[in-house]
Amino acid sequence: MSQTTPAPGTDPWLPFPPPAAAPAPEPGNGRRARARLLCFPCAGQGASAYRTWQRLLAADVEVVPVQLPGREGRATEAAHTTMEGLMAELLPVLVELAAEAEAGYALFGHSLGALVAYEAARRLEAAGRVPLGLTVAAQRPPHLPLEREPVHDLPRAAFMTTLGLYGQVPVELFDDPAAVALAAAALRADFTLVETYAPADGPRLRCPVTALAGLADTSLPPRAMRAWQDLTEGPFTFRPVPGDHFFVGERTDELVAVLRAALG
Repeated sequence: MSQTTPAPGTDPWLPFPPPAAAPAPEPGNGRRARARLLCFPCAGQGASAYRTWQRLLAADVEVVPVQLPGREGRATEAAHTTMEGLMAELLPVLVELAAEAEAGYALFGHSLGALVAYEAARRLEAAGRVPLGLTVAAQRPPHLPLEREPVHDLPRAAFMTTLGLYGQVPVELFDDPAAVALAAAALRADFTLVETYAPADGPRLRCPVTALAGLADTSLPPRAMRAWQDLTEGPFTFRPVPGDHFFVGERTDELVAVLRAALG
């Protein structure tokens, strides 16, 4: 028999409880069920990246940021370098979150988080928990080859410099040598996972997929994001967004509107 997942805030995977929904206007003043959105951050970032979304979407969507090991409150834990190792720990948590979502659930992932969200969606569908949708941002679909040389095994200085050239780390990070040293190990683990991930053979997704591409993202041509349509039998939407690789943190109002329309 499955056990109920600990409430967000008491589980290291779920550090930020979603705000409560406003009471419904119907007699009885109950609360209406909200769709649940599981959010996965980009390389080097943590679950706090989605705190603003929790506030802005509280009336319509229950935003649940997922905290991966090796960042923020889990900084002392080793970050995973393989998708299989990550899923072995994370999937049971996600299965329970999906099962408990009264109005259904969806997944959102940015960069590294897009691959994590995709693999999670595959495994959740295989477990009989088909999501309302998957939204991926700023990441090539995993069936396409890298359009650059791998970087995860470069020496630290070359590794960080190369990430900066590709626009995959904020430029302000390089102003703080201590921050560079702290970030390098976690980023290397994240990029090892990204660059070595190869999905096992299996059916295409059944859920709708939305792919968001930053028009100024120098690390990923927008055409690559269109190839996410190859991975689903459901509806596919491609949406270009102004901004670079980090547009998810810069175009908050626009992305919140997209998610609200899809899930609200």
